Amino acid sequence: MKKIFLLMALAAVLLFGGVALFLRTGGPSDAASLASADSILFVNIPNTPRSAMRWGNTALAKISREPEMKAFLERPLANVQALPGSKVAQELLTGLKPATLFLSITKDASNEAAGLLGFQFWGTRGDFDEAVRRLRSQLPTAKPAELRETHHGCAILESTHGDRSLFSGCAGRWGFLSTNLNELKAALDRVAERGQNPLDQNPRFLKACSELLTVPDLLVFIQPEQAIDSLLAAGRALGADPIPSQVEQLKAIQSIGATLKLDGALQRDAIFIQRKQSPPVTRSLKHETMKLTSEKTTLFLDFALNFEALPGWVESMSSENPQTAAIAKPLAEAAAASFAPDCAVMANWAEGSMAPSPLLSVLIKNGDRARDALAQVTQLAPGATVQKMDSIDLYIIPTQYGTLAIAQNDIFMLAGMDPAFVTQVAKGPTGEKTLMESAPFQPALGIYESANEGFCYIDTPTTFERLYSNFVPVLRFGALVMPSIGKMMDINKLPKAETISRHLPPIVLSQKRTTDGTLIESSGPVSMSEFLLIGAGVFGATKKPLFQ
Repeated sequence: MKKIFLLMALAAVLLFGGVALFLRTGGPSDAASLASADSILFVNIPNTPRSAMRWGNTALAKISREPEMKAFLERPLANVQALPGSKVAQELLTGLKPATLFLSITKDASNEAAGLLGFQFWGTRGDFDEAVRRLRSQLPTAKPAELRETHHGCAILESTHGDRSLFSGCAGRWGFLSTNLNELKAALDRVAERGQNPLDQNPRFLKACSELLTVPDLLVFIQPEQAIDSLLAAGRALGADPIPSQVEQLKAIQSIGATLKLDGALQRDAIFIQRKQSPPVTRSLKHETMKLTSEKTTLFLDFALNFEALPGWVESMSSENPQTAAIAKPLAEAAAASFAPDCAVMANWAEGSMAPSPLLSVLIKNGDRARDALAQVTQLAPGATVQKMDSIDLYIIPTQYGTLAIAQNDIFMLAGMDPAFVTQVAKGPTGEKTLMESAPFQPALGIYESANEGFCYIDTPTTFERLYSNFVPVLRFGALVMPSIGKMMDINKLPKAETISRHLPPIVLSQKRTTDGTLIESSGPVSMSEFLLIGAGVFGATKKPLFQ
């Protein structure tokens, strides 16, 4: 037993010594101290070994370790490993052992974008040189790498690729690649503690970091002002005229910061939008629609919509679209007088249904004015009918996509494509438990109550099981008519839905206004921003192109 303790103590000493030596010889460990304070975009993975360790505890990692999932992934993983260069890339990363990585984009004196890639590594200088050589070999080369100059004793190599140059240099355990010589030299200056104007002294960057997640696995920081000017210039060159009010709103954004953190089974992210003059928080969500939910509610989206601003927005359009503005103005004025800011979308997704049944809810401020507004709208809809049931007015409007039902009671206006569901909800609470009282919702209760602009909850297990049951038959049929699918994956080894869904916590999002801007936070097996990106990717992949 004593030998075991002695070996553990020795291992701890060696590990501590190794880390201390690495930190001593590696230079600064904070990537923001090496990037420019004028960075338009800064992306940083602070600690890749720590992120790799955290990944093992996430819900997605647990799913990947399920025997059914392992069997299904055998063929896709084998296909990936067989790709050209896959083995070489894996060997390079294994040898280089990157610890901290960052990408910074600035503008040079000629207003051209200048990129700087930096990474701190645990490998040797030879590993760095081989990785850079391999990268250069993959680019079309007009002129091979050669020594450009020496800076602080660090050799800077330059290679030419078309009309662009790629510069590389290494200081201690920091390696750099840049398309701009001055940016690379500035980074080397900061490694030598002789540089000026680093990002970690930028007040906007510090403010964003104070609002975001601590010890993240990914950090993104954007200063959009210069990028907006470039986009506007490009738009003018194409003949597009910007809308002044929208340009003013965009330029009011001083910075955008975002972090992603692997936290146990969850992936958490936070996005902070800092504004020059953030409008004061004059109202908060009342969350009235929560009373209409049930434990079976699959989606709940609660948000504030400023109806009072609609007439002014329509007025701003009048100069460019006078006919549309003339029609929209009375409706906008009616909406401003009729409805409070609280709106919600909720949906139930019954087992066996192809799609959920969504329902829009709007809190009523003036019931009589709301009835007048609905009457005006239904007069414009051919075939619309009105039914009165106790304190409920039910409007049935036929459309080419199905029947639209709109119900109004003393508190809410409700709209959906399932008249029975709309009528049931319009009758008010049933006395059953609401979504807020369900066990899966309890971890989200805190951010639900603090949200003053928006909140979203997705029952991830139910949503996945419904999507999966609809998707698998399509995939099986596709494998029959497209043999190439079978080469990518073995359809017969698809795991059962519950094998995956039992690991999935809900997806939750909260948005609140602060005195300095807007803070958006989300969590889940994937965060809400990742969920939306995945959805957009799937939609883009399946959508037919506009031009053949």
